[in-house]
Amino acid sequence: MKTAHNHILLIVLLAVLSSVTPLATDMYLPSMLDISKDMGVEINKIEATLSIFLIFFAIGQLIGGVLSDRKGRKTIALLGLFGFSISSFALFFSTSLESLYFFRATQAFFGAMSTVNAGAIVRDLFHGKEAAKTFSAIASVGMIAPMVAPALGSLVISFYTWNYIFLFLALYSALVMILIYLKLPLTGSKSNTKIKVAYKKVLTHKKAMGYILSLSFAFSGMFIFIQKSSFIYMEYFEISKEFFPLFFGSNVLMMIVLTKVSMKLIQTSNTKDILKYGILLQVLSAFCLVVFSFDANLYTIFIAMIFYVGSLGFIFGNAMGLALDFFKKDTGVANSVIGVTQFAIAGVIGFIASLVHTGELSAIFIMMLITALCALLSLRLSK
Repeated sequence: MKTAHNHILLIVLLAVLSSVTPLATDMYLPSMLDISKDMGVEINKIEATLSIFLIFFAIGQLIGGVLSDRKGRKTIALLGLFGFSISSFALFFSTSLESLYFFRATQAFFGAMSTVNAGAIVRDLFHGKEAAKTFSAIASVGMIAPMVAPALGSLVISFYTWNYIFLFLALYSALVMILIYLKLPLTGSKSNTKIKVAYKKVLTHKKAMGYILSLSFAFSGMFIFIQKSSFIYMEYFEISKEFFPLFFGSNVLMMIVLTKVSMKLIQTSNTKDILKYGILLQVLSAFCLVVFSFDANLYTIFIAMIFYVGSLGFIFGNAMGLALDFFKKDTGVANSVIGVTQFAIAGVIGFIASLVHTGELSAIFIMMLITALCALLSLRLSK
């Protein structure tokens, strides 16, 4: 893994592995109205599947991280991809809300078992600023998935019914499983640390938890947008499902741009400072969204939103690198704590957001402002 070619190959492989999750969460966003009509339920019942996904994704990371340290990164990644593919096939045949909920949960659980290994593999091979740069590079490549996912979803439902989206996910994850089996190298050494001791070490590390909570709350704010994006653009502003991917993808494009800026700044600036700038940008953007919501205009909301979501380009790689740098051993456990905290908080906040459905934008944006402020307060724990 010392050559530039192998480094690039590793980044692409881990980005592809990590892309399974954003495809699963974003690809079916344009079809939410179709699913709700097909099943005869309100759209907030379908929105709840995203929260279910995140909660079980957190549980899957909790178990997957431990198994990763003890059974090997590659083995658990392959097991997770296999379970994800089978669950996606089951979703293709789902005809009821109950089966949709159940198999979204199993899909998330196995998806987490696979993707939890990506961060652990990076920490096996890199540390310090190099780890932060690698995390940012993986995120930059991996962001192609959430950018194109809604467009792919729209394309699928233009020709087929919504359940074919899950058939695509089943086939995609099977292909990724083959690539990982053939190309992903073996990394890390198997840990003998007791599970309880390993988790206690991470959870009681004040500085690390400060970075983890900052990342988790910042991500939660973005997840509120992901969950409510269909309502905001397609229902409130009446954007067609053909144009929805352009509005959604612009947020991801801004995230990619700011990720590239972050990678440049890492060479000359303190990693923690860049993280702080990202959180402050998210707070400022959220405040603008709240103010704009009282006289909502599509374009002012759109501009403020792309900076809100784009701020994750400064936050993600730097927070991950700073948090994992404290743990040379049991990296899988540390990475699973990040995942569990991130997705559990996002899942709970997203569930609350689905309940607070007033038909107005202000309630949504106030929640997004609160999560951004919580991220800023959490950063103080790392001092």
